[in-house]
Amino acid sequence: MLKKFGMESCTPSTTHLPAGINLSVDDCPANDKKEKGMKKVLYQEALGSLMWLQVATRPDLFYLVNILFCFTHNPGKQHWIALKHMLSYIKDTTNYGIIYRAGESLNPIGYMNVDFVGCKETRKLTEENIFIVAGGPVSWKSKR
Repeated sequence: MLKKFGMESCTPSTTHLPAGINLSVDDCPANDKKEKGMKKVLYQEALGSLMWLQVATRPDLFYLVNILFCFTHNPGKQHWIALKHMLSYIKDTTNYGIIYRAGESLNPIGYMNVDFVGCKETRKLTEENIFIVAGGPVSWKSKR
């Protein structure tokens, strides 16, 4: 995936997003020239790959993938920078995976996180949850 999007030689990142970045619709291209420039970028394709990862094996990607998905109709430069940063995070965390341990409790343990003002534009909350059995996640969800 990194090779497909020209990120195989990127510097690995330990964070999902660069510090201080705040994505919004204000970052979308405001004129035809900027919009045409962003048409050359493989934003939707890269985001689709990240969506597959989050559904299949990487629940740690849910929150940011959901945020980036909000801009698929008209992504701007800041959105692309955030997505590329996330790809560099993938490079740093290729050894992450789901492990289930024999002898761990089979009683589900659930965690929930709610961000009450997660989206600046809509003021809708973002809710995330994950359930763990035998030391590994069995169900996870993030929704706005």
